[in-house]
Amino acid sequence: MILDSHTHILPDDFRDHRDRWLASDRTFNALFHDTAAATASANELMEEMEQSGVDVSVALGYGWTDRSAARVSNDYLLSAASDHPGRIVPFCSVDPGWGDDALQEVERCLSLGARGIGELHADTQGWTPEDAKALSPVMGLAAEAAVPVVVHASEPVGHAYPGKGSTTPDRLLALATAFPEVAFVFAHFGGGLPFYALMPEVAEALSNVYFDSAATPYLYRSDIYEVAVKTSGADRILFGSDFPLLRQVRGLRGVRNGGLSEADESLVLGGNTTALLGISSA
Repeated sequence: MILDSHTHILPDDFRDHRDRWLASDRTFNALFHDTAAATASANELMEEMEQSGVDVSVALGYGWTDRSAARVSNDYLLSAASDHPGRIVPFCSVDPGWGDDALQEVERCLSLGARGIGELHADTQGWTPEDAKALSPVMGLAAEAAVPVVVHASEPVGHAYPGKGSTTPDRLLALATAFPEVAFVFAHFGGGLPFYALMPEVAEALSNVYFDSAATPYLYRSDIYEVAVKTSGADRILFGSDFPLLRQVRGLRGVRNGGLSEADESLVLGGNTTALLGISSA
């Protein structure tokens, strides 16, 4: 079974009233101020899955800064999962800085079937990975509910792109260290954090961390998979396309050209996400 751990879908309202959401939500503006930036609906994701051969897709929110945007998006992801049972797995996104409002929204979404929290974007949402006190309510809830938290990651070097930000490996390491009871998924190969797992103390601190491969063709050569498996372990890498930013088939091609053994490729393409989310592979 092939699982895409990192996709995004939005209701038509974000297309139909684009200017409203650009004005009200900082993350949406950072990612979609370019008129060429793509959004996709649940039906478009299903069509993509049929074409690519992906069995299940995790649908993430964005790091919303506007409460209305979060509510509309979260409701849409939950509805999409209900309409396509077993094919779309919903997560919910909030701003940890909302305090009790963030907790209430996460609790609401989890009660309605959400399987995780994220994607979170520290830069646009204005929280810092080092501020454990401010983050502890949401992270504590994630730990109590035993659900993963997906966090956007940034490379400290390389080219700029919309939404890149400054959530770099050192800062993500601080986050993982502060909350060892939380299962984190650091997107985009954690901005390169797996490379530092060659350091024993870093490897120990990353025992609760997974890395997804979202947007890899824009960031790394395909041998990133072989390197990351060697440094962090095959059981820590999750295939993610970042659809609709990238087509799923392109992401899959990268994994299959990544020099992995058959067993490791199977873990990356689905086995690890299945285990993390408790999804039946039957």
